[in-house]
Amino acid sequence: MMQKQWVLASRPSGAPQVDNFRLIQTQMPTFRPGTALVKTLYLGVAPVMLRYMRNETVFERPMELGDVMAGRGVAQVLQSDCPELPVGAIIQARLGWQEYALIDNNQYPKPFILPHTDLPVSHGISTLALSGFTALVGLREIGKLKSTDAILVSGAGGGVGSQVAMVAKALGAQRVVGIAGGQDKCRALLSKMAYDAAIDYKNDCLEARLDELFPSGIDVFFDNVGGPLLDLVLARLRRRARIVICGGISEYLLEDGDRYQYKNLQNLGRQDAKMEAFFVYDYEPHFSGYGEELAAWIRAGIITPIEHISEGIETLPQALVDLYVGANFGVRMVRVGDAS
Repeated sequence: MMQKQWVLASRPSGAPQVDNFRLIQTQMPTFRPGTALVKTLYLGVAPVMLRYMRNETVFERPMELGDVMAGRGVAQVLQSDCPELPVGAIIQARLGWQEYALIDNNQYPKPFILPHTDLPVSHGISTLALSGFTALVGLREIGKLKSTDAILVSGAGGGVGSQVAMVAKALGAQRVVGIAGGQDKCRALLSKMAYDAAIDYKNDCLEARLDELFPSGIDVFFDNVGGPLLDLVLARLRRRARIVICGGISEYLLEDGDRYQYKNLQNLGRQDAKMEAFFVYDYEPHFSGYGEELAAWIRAGIITPIEHISEGIETLPQALVDLYVGANFGVRMVRVGDAS
């Protein structure tokens, strides 16, 4: 039986382009002892995939030209010789951009079962997986969120950002402000993503809006953007503020010598504040518990996952490109197949 795969055809010189990939037909993998054969249902895309393509990560194997593009997704187990991955289970795992994959429980990061089958399978790419886990870890474990905090989120319409205000409210936050690009996205922050106010970085004066919305300063900044925006926030910290470094998409395409030189870092010391990055896989032992919490909040209507889904494996390259031109809305993913 044949399957479709996307392979890496060339390395990007800037943002990913559709022609960096090539769609091929190949034999689906043959089941063998010690493995599980799975059918791909959904595949997610994220900005970090540019680093996979450039071999700039330590947690993905090096990619050669012609290799299947790396990526995580949701799949159904068809055959299994892994007790932890029973036949019929819906799992989240590193699958690659292909319709079928052969995996095992020894790969890193480990696959994990999605037990919440009463909820849409797509949530295994969004709230019930790394996007939701990242929002929860960033706010609670790194940001030490308190209900009275003045909270700001950059990249608020993106994969993680679209989850942050809802997770913050579930944790007791009273008010969350988001930054996004364009009037449509900012309206969506208010109407669909639980933000209380929105800043349009494409049309608003950032400095004026930050001063207007945070007259006493910022307690928690959940940053997905970096660069000059982060510097503006550094200048507006309250005492004991916490900056959560989740991403820096404004600088992903820059060479080291072109990266922004921060002017206000000294304000961390002046305000006895903290700025900390994190790697969500360091919290892997807690993923099951995070999933239980987030699923309960979805069922209670506290969280409504925001998912931008395109149909068919053929749309994967464009879905990744969308992230770098601001065309995504929520967690970007592709539906590849249906569970049996």
